[in-house]
Amino acid sequence: MLTLLRERMFRRLWLSYSASAAATGMMPTALTLAILDRPHGLTALGLVLGARTLGFVIGSLPGGIIADRYPRAVVLTISSAVRGGATAVVGLFADLPLIALCIAICCAGAGEGMFRSAYQAMIGELFGEDRLQEANAITTLSLRIWLVGGPTTAVALYTQVGRDLSLTASAALWIVSALLAATVATRHRAVPAPEAKADALTEFREGLAEARRHRWFLAGLAALVFWLAFGEAAKYVMLPVVSRQRFDSTALIGLALGAYSAGAIVGALVMSRWRPRRVGIPGMVMLAGYGLVPISLAYASQSWIIVAACAIGGMGIEIFNIPWFTAIQREVPKRLQARISSLDFVVSYGMSPVGFAVIPIMVHAAGARTVLTGAGLLVICSALLTLLVPGMTEFSDPRSRERKQEPVGVTG
Repeated sequence: MLTLLRERMFRRLWLSYSASAAATGMMPTALTLAILDRPHGLTALGLVLGARTLGFVIGSLPGGIIADRYPRAVVLTISSAVRGGATAVVGLFADLPLIALCIAICCAGAGEGMFRSAYQAMIGELFGEDRLQEANAITTLSLRIWLVGGPTTAVALYTQVGRDLSLTASAALWIVSALLAATVATRHRAVPAPEAKADALTEFREGLAEARRHRWFLAGLAALVFWLAFGEAAKYVMLPVVSRQRFDSTALIGLALGAYSAGAIVGALVMSRWRPRRVGIPGMVMLAGYGLVPISLAYASQSWIIVAACAIGGMGIEIFNIPWFTAIQREVPKRLQARISSLDFVVSYGMSPVGFAVIPIMVHAAGARTVLTGAGLLVICSALLTLLVPGMTEFSDPRSRERKQEPVGVTG
């Protein structure tokens, strides 16, 4: 992976992403602490965090269309600048009315949605097929490190300096990300004027049509919906409850989440070197392994079992994620990659709020053990059943391979 950083364009792009990842890791914690200092903080926090998720979903779909239409480095620059500006407003004007606060955070979320799809497509621009997986691995490694270090940094700044600086530091990192992205040369230019006149709905339909061509993509997307709506949501909702009620402590929360991040880092390092021939098999098997997390929360009488399950789950999601992103960059035409990535993010991550809303209701109705067991089994079965879909074992549709291998007819 380190050899990639010797390349000037990728080094700048990766540094831009890393600055963005650091800010993304810091901002939710800094925002939570700042909001809880306000009157009626808990109620306001739910609205503000919901506004961030809504902004992400709103920004992702048009973001994919924009990143396929215009130079992607420009899209990265603008999206980071929007996030930096919106977060700076929140940090510098702590007494904003709640509605203004929600609007600012919604804008920051929209910038995040635009950034992700543009970045994934940009990686596909810079590298050939043989180096995509390494580039995705080092990207994931940076993200996972900052998802651990970001909250810690935010808490330290909040404790030592105050809430305003912890938010403005996040804003400054996004501005740095924007400046770095502006120096990256892009091969993807703005589409010609006649094509640019096509309306957004037509371009969105073109992206949907491309997605339908790849059966492995649709099957994997379905598995991700179950993972996020049931597995991931169950972990975040029930881990604090289990930690307090079963083990009479909150220490398990930090240990389990730390193990999850450590496992993800290990998974990223593994996939930076490992090239399985049928990459979908370990990818989907390890994604299924995430089902052990809610099952361990349901039955484990010792905390180390839950910590180990979270470590396996973290490693598994990256053994899936890195080949998954690589396959999108490899199998989808470059002019459509941002749209497909945005569809991936919207459908999968858009299910998280549904899970957070539904899991507590289900626990109240059926009991925690029943719900956690069902969530775990759904994650396991949905991931493993996708292996029955043609092309899933290789993340490549056989129909696409056949078209590539068809001989060119000779006339005359």
